[in-house]
Amino acid sequence: MKTIFKKLDKSSYLLLLFALFILFNFLLIYFMPKDYALDIRFAYSASEAFGVLNSMGQNLRKKYLLVIWLLDTPYLVVYLLLLVGLIRKLWKNKVLIYLPLAIVLLDFFENLMVTGLLLSFPSENMVLAYLASFFTTTKWVCVALCVVFLLTGLVKNYVLKNQPDLDLNG
Repeated sequence: MKTIFKKLDKSSYLLLLFALFILFNFLLIYFMPKDYALDIRFAYSASEAFGVLNSMGQNLRKKYLLVIWLLDTPYLVVYLLLLVGLIRKLWKNKVLIYLPLAIVLLDFFENLMVTGLLLSFPSENMVLAYLASFFTTTKWVCVALCVVFLLTGLVKNYVLKNQPDLDLNG
């Protein structure tokens, strides 16, 4: 684990991870059923989830399932490593690296729940739908929190650090 962290301290690895992050985002935008993807919704109800699944049709549901496991799941590893590397670089705080780990776990469980919904369709499993919504919503709250930490770290390390000291006494 320490060797992974040492590699993440190098800017070249972070640039590679950032390039992969961008690539995965483009692939997901292209292949993910945008209007129907539960992964990008916030606090949806079970009836909304089943309405979306019903609107997809069988072929789109199959495609969605493939995208979840062939693109979205490997993407978890890429953004985990990128976020951990950025947080370590900006904050030097080992506790904050648990936030990207939480995001990845929430995203993975979201994928499991959505997979269950897709595979059991047209049966409506309310528990799976509410769990999927919970994991999705909680993931996005954690992502927002992570973005706040990253932006604050950037300001702290690169904007405020290069400012001359202000003399407020006159």
